Amino acid sequence: MIIAPVPQLRTPRIWGTLSASGGVGATTLTFHLARVAARAGVRVLLIETDIRAPLREILAAQPPFWEEYRNRTSFPAEALPRPCQAGFAFLTRRSVEPIADEVFIDVIQTVREYFDLILIDQPITKILESDLLLVAENTLPSLIGLNVFREIYKPKIVLVNKFTPRVKKRAAIEGFILDEKVFRIATAADLHLTMGFGIARKSSKRNERVFEEILSELLR
Repeated sequence: MIIAPVPQLRTPRIWGTLSASGGVGATTLTFHLARVAARAGVRVLLIETDIRAPLREILAAQPPFWEEYRNRTSFPAEALPRPCQAGFAFLTRRSVEPIADEVFIDVIQTVREYFDLILIDQPITKILESDLLLVAENTLPSLIGLNVFREIYKPKIVLVNKFTPRVKKRAAIEGFILDEKVFRIATAADLHLTMGFGIARKSSKRNERVFEEILSELLR
């Protein structure tokens, strides 16, 4: 499926990506969604809040960083997050200092008029109203997390990484998914194969189709 270039959206779409458990691929998915969106002509901003900032080195992030917004009362164009080498705007941190709630909200409210799609990796869900995409895989910790997060955050989309067609394994995870839109990435095309050791690698054609389908849902 090929996504046609998207005109500037009147209302920006704001989506957060959450992990049902650690290491299931949420950050990797967020990166690929931003990349595919930029390729389709969408004005996209990827925001990283994780204190480990795994994308900072991979994307060779440039200022401004979160820390530079702490005492800012206005946001001129030169203060906005800048495009990274992957083609989309990127905002991350350079320290483990917490991001104050009011700073987070102010930044989101300010930048939203400049972008069609804002993707937030591991958002501060208590203070931000956004649609949520939950990433899980067919392991016990992930199933438990999926069950808990579904009740708390009501995600609109679930991506199952390392999905297996085996009946028992498939039934185990799909029994936790009710109303959400579900996408799957097979074990052989594991998201982790496209990112690791500080390098973003090319994804398979099958995964690219999945990313494009998810992006279409995000922009609806």
